[in-house]
Amino acid sequence: MSKFKAIHLFRIGLGVDMFMHGLVRIPKLEAFVAKSSKPFAETILPNAFVSGFLHVLPFLEAITGILILLGGRLSRVGYILGGLIVSALIFGTTLHEDWNLAGQQLIYIIAFAMAVWLFDHDKPTEPQN
Repeated sequence: MSKFKAIHLFRIGLGVDMFMHGLVRIPKLEAFVAKSSKPFAETILPNAFVSGFLHVLPFLEAITGILILLGGRLSRVGYILGGLIVSALIFGTTLHEDWNLAGQQLIYIIAFAMAVWLFDHDKPTEPQN
């Protein structure tokens, strides 16, 4: 029996977090889009772009969470997708100069980068005698 590794705990935590980010927003999608688009009114981003992105975001978050939770190579794809999603969010967050939120989002970037690193450096454990 193999040992429980840190990558599994990381995978479960990130997977549930991303899945639930999307899942709770989907039933109230229009309210989520209306609330989240307000800070972008004063930025260079067109409202149609912001609205389109926000309509897709919860589905991307849920899919990312599912990929991560499924494990194996799919989890690596989920980690990368999650990092790209959060990078897009940081771009928008810094456009409307919400530096506190941008700092919080950087924690997600660190988590996704660490998850990819752990995945890439995970070695099978030797059987113990």
